[in-house]
Amino acid sequence: MENSFLSGGIEELQQAKTAIREAGELQSAYDAAAAAASAKEKDLESQKKYVADKINSAVKERRGQLKKTHDEQVDLATKDLREAERKRKAAKNDAVQNRITNETSDLTGQNEKLKKEAKAILKDNKMPGFVNTAFFYSLYAPKRGIDFVVFVITVILAFGVIPNIVCLLLPTDKLIIKILVYLAIVVFFVALYFIFFAISKRNQKGQPIEEVREKRTKIRENKKQIKKMSKSIIKDKDESIYGLEGYDSEIAGFQQVLNEKTQQREDALKFFDEQTTAEITAEIQRENQPAIDQLTAELEACKGELEAAKTKAVNAATDVTNSFEIYLGKKNTSVEKVDGLIGLIQEGRAKTVMEALDIQNGEIK
Repeated sequence: MENSFLSGGIEELQQAKTAIREAGELQSAYDAAAAAASAKEKDLESQKKYVADKINSAVKERRGQLKKTHDEQVDLATKDLREAERKRKAAKNDAVQNRITNETSDLTGQNEKLKKEAKAILKDNKMPGFVNTAFFYSLYAPKRGIDFVVFVITVILAFGVIPNIVCLLLPTDKLIIKILVYLAIVVFFVALYFIFFAISKRNQKGQPIEEVREKRTKIRENKKQIKKMSKSIIKDKDESIYGLEGYDSEIAGFQQVLNEKTQQREDALKFFDEQTTAEITAEIQRENQPAIDQLTAELEACKGELEAAKTKAVNAATDVTNSFEIYLGKKNTSVEKVDGLIGLIQEGRAKTVMEALDIQNGEIK
């Protein structure tokens, strides 16, 4: 075969050309069949994805609607329960406040009496109401620690902070003016202090002030006792005296309804997940199964055609390789190259395939 092909001429090359062309056509047919099978496989995958997405969407939508319906019922039950609890809390607060008012009424009444007595003392002694304030005792008759703290803060404000702020705000840079203004403010506060001092203690030697202080001290003691009693009542865990049984019964009823609605929601969602979802899935799959079956059948047919085309293409390519490529070389095993060899013989430049190959490969000039 080797000697006959290489020593042959145009006829042998025509046979090679025909074989190469047929092998190319079979390869193209195989490529087309492969593309068709791939496209059909994508169509089948797309259809399956469409069905899966449709199932997921339907399940999600119907489950969401079911949950929303039950959530609304649970929300209503929760709202009723919260309202009942709010009413009970308000009723208890009112009852507690009434209890505090009743149990501290003696101390409250005593404080009102002490306040009136303090005002009467000031009125009888023609003293201003300012005397009956914590600020007055901090300035003129301090005894407690808080009184001395207020006194010091007041001195700092009157003799330091306020004069300095006023001087800073003055529309002048002259130091003498600022000094005079500073001294004027200090003198004003000092004068104001002694004016009130004179008014409050004139001809009395401080006795009314001490009497008012005693009243104020007793009022503070009573307030502390009231506060202590109030805290004790608020912390009292025994609610039986407040008559809240009706509210408790109402709350228990609403709590039971809420529990039932919550359980109904859980049962409905569980049933949906365990049974309804399967029914929805089966229904949608049943509707779309014919399309999937058709695409599956078409894909199988394409695969059959592809396998047949592959066999033919492989066999043709193998035949070309074994019969011609081993003599021509891979680079010359094409229709164009073989036409070139035929042309060389037709032109008379070569007599055999071998000579034509040598010329085309550049071995003979």
